[in-house]
Amino acid sequence: MTQTSPKTGLTAAEQQYPLPPSRWDASVYTDPDRYRSELTAVFHHSWFPVHPSGDLPRARDFLTWDRIGQSIVITRLDDGSVRAWHNVCQHRGARLVNGSGNCGRARFTCPWHGFVYDLEGVVGAVPLRESFDEEALRGLRAPAVQVTEWAGWIWLALSDDVPPLLDHLGAIGTELAGYGLEGFTTRFRTSVRLKVNWKIAVDGFNETWHVPFTHPHTLAGLVLWRDAVLRISSPHSWMTLPIRGYTERAKATDDHRASHLCHYLVFPNTIFSCFPTHLQMWSAWPVSVDETELCAYEVVGPPPAGKTAEQWDRHNRRDWQQFLDVLNEDAEVINDISTVIGSLGFRGSMFNTAESRLTAFHREIARRIGEGEPA
Repeated sequence: MTQTSPKTGLTAAEQQYPLPPSRWDASVYTDPDRYRSELTAVFHHSWFPVHPSGDLPRARDFLTWDRIGQSIVITRLDDGSVRAWHNVCQHRGARLVNGSGNCGRARFTCPWHGFVYDLEGVVGAVPLRESFDEEALRGLRAPAVQVTEWAGWIWLALSDDVPPLLDHLGAIGTELAGYGLEGFTTRFRTSVRLKVNWKIAVDGFNETWHVPFTHPHTLAGLVLWRDAVLRISSPHSWMTLPIRGYTERAKATDDHRASHLCHYLVFPNTIFSCFPTHLQMWSAWPVSVDETELCAYEVVGPPPAGKTAEQWDRHNRRDWQQFLDVLNEDAEVINDISTVIGSLGFRGSMFNTAESRLTAFHREIARRIGEGEPA
């Protein structure tokens, strides 16, 4: 396994990159109207993981999820299943639930006028019920939200017309299923605010050739970045990268998950960066047209053969610290973009063939909001 220097010709992997170069106008990142269209056409019509299942360990546990202008209550029922519903009282629009915890009485009371909701968001008791139109109260509930548990995560879809999760994931779902993530544990988590549009954040983590320039001391020695194999699995994408010193020693196998770093973009905003025994997962959540919150997690499998629990714990702590170092390097470069994004000199982005995953990502967004791809 060889890797040429950045100054030489393309490697065999680079010669097989799947898409031609593309160019995208600066307005893709700066136009407020486009941003609002993306929230509606992209985020309201996709599945995304929002919490580790372990955040709801017991029956009647609940949590609130507040992102992209939405507030959702997620609960665990007595039979172990999960439900999700909009965190809005159907009387006059008050917020029903704050924070997280355990609802031992299995009901939530609106703090404004006392409407009572059960764990599934269905209205039960109504103060002064006789003063309302009974027909309007019949079957009243906070609107339900699609929710499911898979691979150790709670997933939401804000629209009913989104197909089932595994249909949405397609080949990416098959890939992730091979890791047995139900048996993994979320060990660490963090979040950072980035002063850029959410797509700049996604762009920054979906190609490899920034590695020797942005991460010369933290990441460049770990992965053979020029030997990445890229795959488009619309609307998602993924790539495999050899791990220096590990991939060569791995037993011969047809399963790249056992020998490579596999990097999956679950469209629109979540990345699973999977090593054979652990992974980092992060999501880029839009806050405004020019601000993003990146939420990141370290997810760990059981100790591999030959490692004690204590050794595995030390390994994972070192691995998480390295991830934080890499993330800080990325965040520094990405946040600096905010100082020039309004410059007359920034006319847009041009992606080369090594950035094929970025081209595929932007094509999918343009398709969903009804734009054509730029010439």
